[in-house]
Amino acid sequence: MELKFSRWQLWVERLNSILIPEECPTKNVLLSLFLASVATLYAEIMLIRWISTEVRIFAYFQNLALITCFLGFGLGCYLSSHRKNAIFSLIAMTALVVLVKAPFENWKQFLSMHSSLLALSADAVIWGGFSKDVSVFNMILSFAASIVVMAVFLALLIGIMVPLGQLVGFYLDLSGNAIRAYSVNLVGSVAGLWTLAILSFLWLPPGCWFGLSFLLILIIQPSPRVALTGLVLLGISLVFLRDGQTDKQQTYWSPYQKLQVEPLGEQMYNIYTNNTGYMTISNLTPQVLARYPKVAQTQNSYDTPFLFALNRDRVLILGAGAGNDAAAALRNGADRVDAVEIDPVIHYLGRGLHPERPYGASKVKMTIQDARAFLSRTKERYDIILFALLDSHTQFSNLSNMRIDNYVYTEEALRKAQQLLTPQGIIILKFHVIPPWTWMGQRFYDMLENIFSRKPIVFFAPQLGPMLSATVFIASNDPGLWVRAASSDLATLVAKNPPFFPLDTQGGPPPTTDDWPYVYHQNRSIPHAYLIVSLILTIMIVPLVRRTAEFSQIATWRFFFLGAGFLLLETQIVSRLALYFGTTWIVTSLVITAILLMLVLANFFVATGRRIHLGLYSFLLVVSLLANYLFPWEQLTFSGRTVGLLLVVAYSLPIFFAGVIFTESLRHCARKSSAFGANIVGAVAGGLAQNVSFILGMKALLLIAAFFYALAALAGLLSAHQTTLTQADQSSVSPL
Repeated sequence: MELKFSRWQLWVERLNSILIPEECPTKNVLLSLFLASVATLYAEIMLIRWISTEVRIFAYFQNLALITCFLGFGLGCYLSSHRKNAIFSLIAMTALVVLVKAPFENWKQFLSMHSSLLALSADAVIWGGFSKDVSVFNMILSFAASIVVMAVFLALLIGIMVPLGQLVGFYLDLSGNAIRAYSVNLVGSVAGLWTLAILSFLWLPPGCWFGLSFLLILIIQPSPRVALTGLVLLGISLVFLRDGQTDKQQTYWSPYQKLQVEPLGEQMYNIYTNNTGYMTISNLTPQVLARYPKVAQTQNSYDTPFLFALNRDRVLILGAGAGNDAAAALRNGADRVDAVEIDPVIHYLGRGLHPERPYGASKVKMTIQDARAFLSRTKERYDIILFALLDSHTQFSNLSNMRIDNYVYTEEALRKAQQLLTPQGIIILKFHVIPPWTWMGQRFYDMLENIFSRKPIVFFAPQLGPMLSATVFIASNDPGLWVRAASSDLATLVAKNPPFFPLDTQGGPPPTTDDWPYVYHQNRSIPHAYLIVSLILTIMIVPLVRRTAEFSQIATWRFFFLGAGFLLLETQIVSRLALYFGTTWIVTSLVITAILLMLVLANFFVATGRRIHLGLYSFLLVVSLLANYLFPWEQLTFSGRTVGLLLVVAYSLPIFFAGVIFTESLRHCARKSSAFGANIVGAVAGGLAQNVSFILGMKALLLIAAFFYALAALAGLLSAHQTTLTQADQSSVSPL
């Protein structure tokens, strides 16, 4: 083993000597640090965004990519004194692209099943299952292969970030002013974040993302040989990243997801999201119905629910998609339709491709917004509120385990929709409830019964051509709904189309709330897939960190706990503010930017030279976290936006206190890169601890963050005591 390691090390050193000079540039240190910080944050966010669209497990467990990148960056900071070669980032990045986009059908099929193979359980909704007829041996073999592939993906992400962490750590150590250097690092991070945000806003494809990432990495370590090698690697990456526009399929990249449009004929289309069938564009124009008269006589998931409504004048559609539901509302006599869709590209496709042109109709008002945010702000009353098939499955809005639609399917959201109904209005909730996840149907059935104090009407609408199937739930404040449903035609329709789950609330899953919004999880537990992936990452972390981190030093633990607490605090802030301002990409970008700028403000405060009592600030930090946990924000009667602004102020305090503690601690640290590395590795631990929210809820993360910060304060006291004893011993030694 030692011989193999020596050969590997020798190969790396030879590559280093060929491609790069002995030392990094030491002039314009702050500029070099700024560029390295831009390149690092940009590469991190870009990789998280891209791999989540191509490898589904990273979409279901999105903070996995985040904490893996953190691990690589933290290790790089620890290794900042070693020789630095950014070309290894480009090699690992190219290898990841080639591996993910390899053009082999069997490999693509394996990746589509990869998430389910890791889970081997139906305790969370994970698309891409495998046949139940597979033998035990083949199942074990597939499971083992999935673990190996997962480990390779994680290793490549780590490999990409290590050289970038080395460069940032190197320039932090080289800078004479730690506070100024850290501030430059934060501002560079903001620039990297918004660079990708702008590319996403322009709907540019991954080829542009990776091209810019290669360019930034080549700039921070300039060398003709590195540049030539980088161009070759970029060319290879672009070949594999190319999603061609063909007659059969066109690819679009929205700020949220990858969308592929496939024509079906008759002006109808399939739309795939992140390589998964997601929605369709149907065609029920009179010309098509004349050619296919049976379609007009058959019930479908779009028109049939309107039969239960007494009034259809005012309709609200949440998750309007490409326009099928809006077209159905117009066909059924709606006078005003408010259509809410979060993805601007989906709206663009519907406006341009839908043959019935619902988004061009004067009766339809389109809003590009998060559905929950719209519910919270609107003052209108509706005859029909339709929760369309907006289940995201693989769409995430931020760097946590929150999916875009999590806050749409909570008790609080459904109660808000109930309040917006006219006296005889109805709620229609459509969802794709299929085996083995039929417990999701039981959850919605139970929640609607509790909210409306009456069992909802439920039936299954089968697929009809490109019109998707759906389990339909209907509820109302008006008892007349059930009177209408008891009529012969509607009663027969419901009886002939039962759902896939028993209409019984006994033994069903717990309801989802704003504190526990995990609608795709069966119980308050950590799903098997998450546990297995966390275990894989932990097994990789231990040997990597043990070789580099100085955990025998109390100061290392101090920065470790500070990193763990801050990651949990940041996750809590992003998730909670998304509840009040929307789970949109712009909200997420603004919140993260505000957090980073608050840290810069804390740096300025420390730089004033006033004496900082770390014990006092640690106390204030823990108290502010506990206060935010105990305060009943949900009971405030203000508008959602006002409550959100109050939360911004409330969360600004712990962010400021945490920033002061970290910066003051960093200022007195001898080796800044090691402290930074311990902080980032601690953030990895915080990311893994985030899984506790699957059991205890989102607010519990504040308690865990407070616990980590208390441990950091204790480590600080022990470190100070140790330093005092060391100084006392030195002063007591008599000169010879």
